[in-house]
Amino acid sequence: MPTIQGYVRKMSHKGLRPVSYFWETAVYSQVDKKDLTATESTSESPVESWIGKKITLSTNDEIRCLHCGKKTKKSFSQGYCFTCFTNLAENDLCILRPETCHHHKGTCREPDWGLKNCFKKHTVYFANSSGLKVGITKENPVSNRWVDQGARFGIPILEVESRRDAGILEHFLSQFLPDKTSWQKMVAGDPPDMDLVREAGKFLNHLEKNEFLSPPDSKSKLVWNRLDLKEIIEISYPIDSYPGKIKSLKLTKETPITDTLVGIKGQYLLFQSGVINIRSLSGLWIEISA
Repeated sequence: MPTIQGYVRKMSHKGLRPVSYFWETAVYSQVDKKDLTATESTSESPVESWIGKKITLSTNDEIRCLHCGKKTKKSFSQGYCFTCFTNLAENDLCILRPETCHHHKGTCREPDWGLKNCFKKHTVYFANSSGLKVGITKENPVSNRWVDQGARFGIPILEVESRRDAGILEHFLSQFLPDKTSWQKMVAGDPPDMDLVREAGKFLNHLEKNEFLSPPDSKSKLVWNRLDLKEIIEISYPIDSYPGKIKSLKLTKETPITDTLVGIKGQYLLFQSGVINIRSLSGLWIEISA
């Protein structure tokens, strides 16, 4: 296995049964203070080819912002410098709570970005990752989002025309079921079996008995389209075994990680002694070697 070096961008994936993973990293070159260039690369070998091998993850603790590439002593929102964290629309509170979208008030940090990314078709779905949960995504196929969450099964239930509308319905449904995955349960094994079609039908019927406004402080009726509950998508992950301990590992200059990789699920590397969330490493310089 070749040594991989660079600033972590993400762990991308392909396929569903099983999922195949690839490292995406970046290196930077700078001629002067204003000329900063990032060269991104994707690992040729899939990450799952390392399963069963003892690998070492190390870092020099250097962090570069995912957006502007500048060095930052601390990472905000998993990979951003403070300036980009406070100025970019993609880091605003409404990304985590889309029902609070304030684009219509003229206060969006980047109105054009909001129009391009938030006011497009979104899907509300049910997934079984650590148990039944509701979520939203603009990704096509929807399963891309499920893989990131480590879901074993998923089903799209309805479509709307904006992230705000999806968030309003998700927020309503979150009164009755979780909208977050328990990572501890997700990395411990498969979730309990459940009938996603039955659960989706039950909650869709409940939604139809209610009326929603979008924006919430307006008189405009929110319109949503119920999807046919035809097929549950199953996802499998490259896993030899699950960790002996459900422990979150922390990578620093003083604490490199050397352990046998036993699997990959969602955005987590599973080791014999614990797990690490690759998203927590976004922007961090790392070296991976066997």
